[in-house]
Amino acid sequence: MRRGISGLLASAAIIIGMGSAAQAQSGTSEAGFEPGEIVVTAQKRSQSVQQIGLAVSALGQDNLAALGRQDVSALAAQVPGLQVNQYSPTITVFNIRGVSQNDFADSQEAPIAFYNDEVYISALGAIAGMTYDLERIEVLRGPQGTLFGRNATGGLVQVVSAKPTDHLDGFVTATVGSYGQIATEGAISGPLSDTLRARLSFTTNNGGAYIDNRLGKDLGSAKFYAGRFQLAGDVGENGRFNLKAQLLRNDHDRQGGIYSHGAAIPNAQGLGTFIGAGENPWGTCNGCDALGYGEPDRDPFTASFNGPNYFNRTFWSITGRYEQDLGGATLTSITDYQDLRKDYGEDADMSPATNFSYETAQDLYQISQELRLSGDTDRVNWLAGLYGIKIHTRNGYVTDTSGAFGLIEEYRSILNTESVAAFGQVEYKLSDQFTAIGGLRYSRDWKRFDFVHSENGVQDFVFNTALFPDFAKRRFSDYSGKVELDFKPNRNTLLYASINRGTKSGGFGTQAFGPFDPATIAFDGEVLTNYEGGVKLTLFDRTTNFNVSGFYYKYDGYQSFELLGVTQLIRNKPARIKGMEVEFTTRPIAGLYLQAFLTLLDGRVKNVRIPSGDIVDRDMPQAPSVSLGGLIRYAFAAGPGRLAVQTNWKHDSRQYFSTFNAPVDREPAH
Repeated sequence: MRRGISGLLASAAIIIGMGSAAQAQSGTSEAGFEPGEIVVTAQKRSQSVQQIGLAVSALGQDNLAALGRQDVSALAAQVPGLQVNQYSPTITVFNIRGVSQNDFADSQEAPIAFYNDEVYISALGAIAGMTYDLERIEVLRGPQGTLFGRNATGGLVQVVSAKPTDHLDGFVTATVGSYGQIATEGAISGPLSDTLRARLSFTTNNGGAYIDNRLGKDLGSAKFYAGRFQLAGDVGENGRFNLKAQLLRNDHDRQGGIYSHGAAIPNAQGLGTFIGAGENPWGTCNGCDALGYGEPDRDPFTASFNGPNYFNRTFWSITGRYEQDLGGATLTSITDYQDLRKDYGEDADMSPATNFSYETAQDLYQISQELRLSGDTDRVNWLAGLYGIKIHTRNGYVTDTSGAFGLIEEYRSILNTESVAAFGQVEYKLSDQFTAIGGLRYSRDWKRFDFVHSENGVQDFVFNTALFPDFAKRRFSDYSGKVELDFKPNRNTLLYASINRGTKSGGFGTQAFGPFDPATIAFDGEVLTNYEGGVKLTLFDRTTNFNVSGFYYKYDGYQSFELLGVTQLIRNKPARIKGMEVEFTTRPIAGLYLQAFLTLLDGRVKNVRIPSGDIVDRDMPQAPSVSLGGLIRYAFAAGPGRLAVQTNWKHDSRQYFSTFNAPVDREPAH
């Protein structure tokens, strides 16, 4: 159980100026597009989602309002091929079409990139809480390395903030839930002068402890608030800028490590398997673990935690975006600075004893700069750019097993990453029906890792460039690219075929326990080549979309996260994924929106060495073979505002949460 569930009792909204709120499914009010048309920036320019040869899902304002405040994990219920795993708010891991990175170390970057207003967010701990006052969310499936970078191997998720308006506009919502939850969200926007506009947004979430802890304070409560200020303006006749400052703050949340205890024992392959209530394989007691503890009632809403179970986080960022029309081309500059500080603790053994508690602290800053030129003619759209980023993250960890083994492991690390890239893409209209697209990106990364480990206060391992120059300092160079052919027999039909190559640079694992082998700490980069084809149909007077895509992933060097005993390792493995997606949306009458989707996946990781020493092929983690979902929403006038009624559901077949496919990591169909 990784996040709280609260029953919604009441919701009230005050709408000031209904203009922007009326953009139902489109998520945009840009000129040049038809009402109801979904517009995205998947290729770094505004385009209709039905006119680009990419598998893209976009959620507009109505769907976003139905997600639940600050709950990015709820995206999985409305997007084909998407799974979301949250270890409380401390880390958010996206999985698209079976591609993910399940390492929970704070220093890791994921192969599913997360973007906020065209800015890459490297820290997995900075993601939760950003989904407020948004214009839309875009989910791009398949490699996006050409335009978005080295860590978009499997796709990306981008949240797009609502922008300052040239008229007075705003809203406030209040949500009251069970367990004392009170949450708010709101914004006010409008002009400061003829050339200057501003928008102030906020959100809060407090209360909601829903786990009855027999040993102390109840668990699951939140104390979260966030704010965002934007200033947008015009410079002369052809220049535009947007300055954005935002803050996210979690203040002693009790959401850390809310798991349910389950006793387990290794099977013949060395993989964990659950112990039944009447079984006693450890010789301790029926249904108990090796240390003699078992949950008395097996109720997931009760616990006996004596551990820390806390989460503190302060994340702030400043972003400056400037766009200048040069006549035949447009220059765009995006400058960003981010700062994250967080502390997290969990009672990982989920028992009254201190058998395994885990605490981590992170201090990270990130600086990035993107410059790009773009232009278009009757037959050609082109884009070229440069990108640079620096990430510095200092991490500290404490693993306390003193109650069971008399050991306290303390380890800390510093990871410095510097990366530069050059990229470009050209779209050439061969005829009225055929369009060819080609793109290329070259990236070079420099990474340096310093790691120190101590056991019971005695330093027992040091890993740095002075001691291990060949392992602790790495350089990674690679390229991403795409080739695509689009066929449009008419304005309502698009057929596309493409080859996309995505990359993720290598890095360093973070081990909690020895023995330590310097050669196994570093891991190499991964390359995913996607062969994909699809069709997009716009039907029934442009009220209905029907999209189908099929894909085959050839995965070289997949960064497989594995736990060998209590040692965490990332190992490069070959893998492959094949699948199909079907998505249907329609607006048959005013106010009614229907959605249905189906994802079929077959993903395998090859040559996995399991604890018994056997080498086997395994299912990709978080890759259910069948996902099926649907949504029905009806909105209608009610006095001065609108009332909406909605139901949505999703079915996933069984899946695993680790590469080993251990029985304890198996989630049944649900």
